[in-house]
Amino acid sequence: MNKFFQKNKLLKITFITYLVVIFPFGFAKSEYYFMSPGPPYQWDIEIENAQTYEYDGNLYQLTVRRDEANYFVYVWARLNSQIDLYPREVILPDGVTPQELSEISMQNMMTSENVAIAVALNSLDYDVQSEGDGVLVVGLLDDSPVKDKLIKDDLIVSINNQLVRSTTEFISKLRTYEIGDLVNIGLIRNNQEITIETNLIEHVEYKNEPMVGFLASTPNQQFTFPFDVDIQTGNVGGPSAGMMMALNVYNLLTENDITKGKKIAGTGTIEINGSIGPVGGVKQKVIAAKRANAGLILVPTANYEEASVFSDENTEIVAVDSFDNALNVIFDFSSR
Repeated sequence: MNKFFQKNKLLKITFITYLVVIFPFGFAKSEYYFMSPGPPYQWDIEIENAQTYEYDGNLYQLTVRRDEANYFVYVWARLNSQIDLYPREVILPDGVTPQELSEISMQNMMTSENVAIAVALNSLDYDVQSEGDGVLVVGLLDDSPVKDKLIKDDLIVSINNQLVRSTTEFISKLRTYEIGDLVNIGLIRNNQEITIETNLIEHVEYKNEPMVGFLASTPNQQFTFPFDVDIQTGNVGGPSAGMMMALNVYNLLTENDITKGKKIAGTGTIEINGSIGPVGGVKQKVIAAKRANAGLILVPTANYEEASVFSDENTEIVAVDSFDNALNVIFDFSSR
């Protein structure tokens, strides 16, 4: 068996080497993005003017590496089951450049950080206030049903006459509907109030999740916290770290360590009401968690089917749909 794998690996290396030597165009960008396992993160968090408590275990946030695939990477992804390919239009909405996508991803991380802090503090009975100007349209997917109804820089302020002040609030309300439902979206364009009607479609990345089909940000979103909390996120972008950031903040402010010295990893977006939403690249994230020897891996309910195939006697993978649910799962696991 070992000889088979060694031979298979040698064939892959030989084939890639052949491509590098024979085809100079291999460094040209293909029409795909790739996603591969990234390093697990244990956030460095600074909290001022509040009592904090160190803990011995780990609450790892799981990441992926996502970038444009040149033809060498494209071929390698076809040979490596740990790497997935996505058509460019799925990752990069119409009218959005790779640089803009990166900036939006970092902005989403900042928003996610603040929402995570708010959820953790709210669960500890602190008073947190939040407000924003609405949901700014920054790009539209090619197959979106609103491609000819919305335009870049539209400011969405309501869905079915329910006020929305941020992307997290919009997503939270969106999840109360089903794929195919007809909704009215209120927006402001050129200082004029407009209402459009559209059916919700299935999310391009998350099975059974409804979406409208545009990339969004929240202008002027602000949170008022009782003390300063700074999460050192580095160059990690996107909203999928929300749940684990909230758990890390919560554990720092709680005298009894919820990990009890165990290695726990997870991924999931988080909304202001504490609900946990789906993420992309869950396969790669679970692979990274197993490499880090995490005994428990938390994944959003919507991603569980894909993630569960990686469970084994050393790895427990559990679906969670809210912050309180995640806490209860951790309490149960760490108390064994």
